[in-house]
Amino acid sequence: MKHEWHQKVANYFEYILNILIILIGIVLFGFLLREVYNLAHLLLTVNDVRDHFTEITESTLAVFLFFEFVSLVREYFVKDAHISMESFLYIGITALIRAILVYHDQTNKTVLLSTAILILVIALTTYRFLSAKTKQLNKENNDIDESI
Repeated sequence: MKHEWHQKVANYFEYILNILIILIGIVLFGFLLREVYNLAHLLLTVNDVRDHFTEITESTLAVFLFFEFVSLVREYFVKDAHISMESFLYIGITALIRAILVYHDQTNKTVLLSTAILILVIALTTYRFLSAKTKQLNKENNDIDESI
């Protein structure tokens, strides 16, 4: 009896969480559309790309950030409430690249942000390597179990 009550509470919280994730996804999709509109507006209004290069690049990276966040919400539902670490690392790298564009005139911040990007790239590479190794070991273990 007690266990059933806990399961009902867990199901209720999962239901609320799913609704909130849907709302977040809708809001993020709205921001994505707005950034795409801003980028298209820049395409039509900017005559000299060199004068507006930073603005164009920032807008482009903002589109990628919102796209990655919307993809993250999608991944949450496709993979049954599981989001891979790889997705978060990609978002972190993209956000830091955008920050470098904003603080490019401040040497200390640029060096720190570049170091953070390097750390995230190393983490991403390590994660991919270990993930591949884990899949390979699991496959080998399953093959051994099937042969027994």
